[in-house]
Amino acid sequence: MPAFAGMTEEPTERRGGVVKPFAALALAAGLALLAGGCDDAPGEWAAIVYPDRADRTRFDVTPRFKTLSYCRDNAIERMKAIQVKTGGDYECGFRCQLDGDPHRMNICEEKRK
Repeated sequence: MPAFAGMTEEPTERRGGVVKPFAALALAAGLALLAGGCDDAPGEWAAIVYPDRADRTRFDVTPRFKTLSYCRDNAIERMKAIQVKTGGDYECGFRCQLDGDPHRMNICEEKRK
């Protein structure tokens, strides 16, 4: 008996091992989307938190975010974690100087808030 009026039941088995073209296309698209989110390469954004807004010589850097959005979220969480309630600031830097002198880690190609 059909599940809905006007529809006929179709077998749920594949016949002869052939997958319908739409199902194969949907499967390929889904796998491509999943693979795109599984990139383990480090990102190029760094969260820079200044506990004292007026003193840019003291800062805390958390590197390797893939997106500006992730960087911003982390910077705000970091400010909360180190209990910067007033007077602190943050920015996100793109391609910062993370190797070498730790006092130069806030020198970046681009900075955004």
